[in-house]
Amino acid sequence: MKRFLRVNSFVIGILLSVVLAGIAPEWGGEDSLIPVGFLRLAGVFLIFFNQGVVLPGEELRRGFLEWRLHLYVQLCTYLFFPMMIGLGLWLSASFFVQEDLRLGFLLLAFTPTTVTSAVALVTLARGNVTGALFNCTLSSVIGVFLVPVMAVTFMGAGGVDGQVAIGGMLGNIVLTILFPLVLGQLCRPRLKTLFGRHKTFFRRFNSGVILFIVWAAFCQSFLRKVWTGISGADLTYTLFGVLLVLFAGGFLVWLGAGRLRLPPASRITAFYCGSQKTIAMGLPLSVMIFSGEEHGIELSLLVLPLLVYHPAQLILGGWLVPRFQRFASRP
Repeated sequence: MKRFLRVNSFVIGILLSVVLAGIAPEWGGEDSLIPVGFLRLAGVFLIFFNQGVVLPGEELRRGFLEWRLHLYVQLCTYLFFPMMIGLGLWLSASFFVQEDLRLGFLLLAFTPTTVTSAVALVTLARGNVTGALFNCTLSSVIGVFLVPVMAVTFMGAGGVDGQVAIGGMLGNIVLTILFPLVLGQLCRPRLKTLFGRHKTFFRRFNSGVILFIVWAAFCQSFLRKVWTGISGADLTYTLFGVLLVLFAGGFLVWLGAGRLRLPPASRITAFYCGSQKTIAMGLPLSVMIFSGEEHGIELSLLVLPLLVYHPAQLILGGWLVPRFQRFASRP
């Protein structure tokens, strides 16, 4: 039992976060005494600061040269997933007819790679952390520009005027990702010994930030009553479709990385960065693009596939961590 709890502690933590969010969702709401938004940003900042301290500068520079990994991850995120989900929507058009949920799957397809959880999971799984940092940052920058364009082209979101919001989003990426990473590199000569002695603590801190993000996301979904807004049949189709995208997409991303003969660490990175979707950027982008009555879209239904996909990918990713650790340690 102790070994089971130790190996699956991360998955158990995710499930407990969901349960706690369901019991008292108001604690993660806008009126909560807990500064959820600030803590989330602070956690992301500290994760990347930690990464900047523990990563040698030469490895970070080497990450720019792994063009095969970078190209593969971006193609998976912005070409393979939209094509796969588009095919699934075409095949299910006769029985899955709820328009807002169908648009939600398109939003899921266009959403960029998650940042915090992907890097943390790659770190826990002993993957290529420099490659994960590079691809998560690149995916976020591309997604900020590409998601609104795809929304206008494929989802009928007319009249999008998001220049100020896009500029703000890029500013957040710089402040919460690039700046702490550079700051950590500058502090590395003084802190690398301390961080080396307390690897377990900082690894657990990364996991704690992920659990906090999951808890906050579920609190918001419970407060918005997302789960009661659709029929049982629509909910079943949505859950089944999300799980099908998650498992089929992840398997094909993993298989393709093997076909490219990527090293084990880079293959792990390709799986996490190429198959995960970020709720932290997907939700703000959806609000920016589809807010307003002129669109006629129910936001709570639009974001439901992403709300289901995000924690599901964390549960699957956490379950795979010890297995990837054994895979990375093979000669």
